[in-house]
Amino acid sequence: MKRRYLVGGALLLAGAALLLSTLWPLSESWEEKRVSLSIPESLSGHYSPTEFERWELHQSDTGKRLTLHVARYRDEAGTPRQVLLPDPESRQWQSWMELGEFLRSKVESNALVLAWWDDGQRIDFFSGRRVWVLQPPAEAFSSAERDLWRRLSGDFGDAEGKLAQLARWFAQDSEQALEAIARLAPDAPLYLLVANGNLSHVNEIERLAGKKLPLEVRIFPATENLHGQIASVQRWAGEKGAGYLPQKVPGGIAAWRIARAPENTDEDSVPLLVRLLPFTTSLENPLSGLERVHQSSDGYLTLYRRR
Repeated sequence: MKRRYLVGGALLLAGAALLLSTLWPLSESWEEKRVSLSIPESLSGHYSPTEFERWELHQSDTGKRLTLHVARYRDEAGTPRQVLLPDPESRQWQSWMELGEFLRSKVESNALVLAWWDDGQRIDFFSGRRVWVLQPPAEAFSSAERDLWRRLSGDFGDAEGKLAQLARWFAQDSEQALEAIARLAPDAPLYLLVANGNLSHVNEIERLAGKKLPLEVRIFPATENLHGQIASVQRWAGEKGAGYLPQKVPGGIAAWRIARAPENTDEDSVPLLVRLLPFTTSLENPLSGLERVHQSSDGYLTLYRRR
């Protein structure tokens, strides 16, 4: 399947981390500047951060810039860890603060939470709840990307191949994947967290799963005619799509659509990741084996519990 991209220059300014690995390749030429910041008063987690930094990344040959925020802390065993966090002024920051509070107060202490590795790090930091995997393997990234992602993730790991297994479940038929996931912790509460930002990890998921996802993405540049922009998104999504999910990004809207299966095939299964994310058709047909127990007000984070 061929993905279609239309990327405006504004998208590639600082803050475009949402589509970092999906819309343009990373290289080894990123220059990095770390700026120590005061720990935000609103930063509330299970662990107390020891440092809070802003990382300013720059490619001198292309002019691309990226700004990220990183908190450092020590877990209960004293192991130093780091976690990527949203901009403290962003709506996503508030969404994670709310989810952290929900995890600490409403989710059982013996629960297991499945999430992609970067969300797993945030779950660990904000709640201390047990997560499936915290570090990605080097194989999740192309050779040109690995140096940067090693720094961003706090180093590679996952000797047991858990992230690859999660990728295979995400790419598998949703019902079959849920049957396999249910066997992970038969005697403990089991949760699944998805974030719309998981779409920025599509390349990682496909590489580890060894399978393409039926997804296409297009960037619609910002315009003063908001209604016309929305109409363009809906028209594009309806041309060859079986559901869509729009996301606001710097410079416009990133619209993802579920690609319809060719008419000469009888493939009608939908991958688990697509069913978990708030695509229009997923909202209309929720998974029966999961209960949605928390969703951020902006729809960015969704937490499910196995029934």
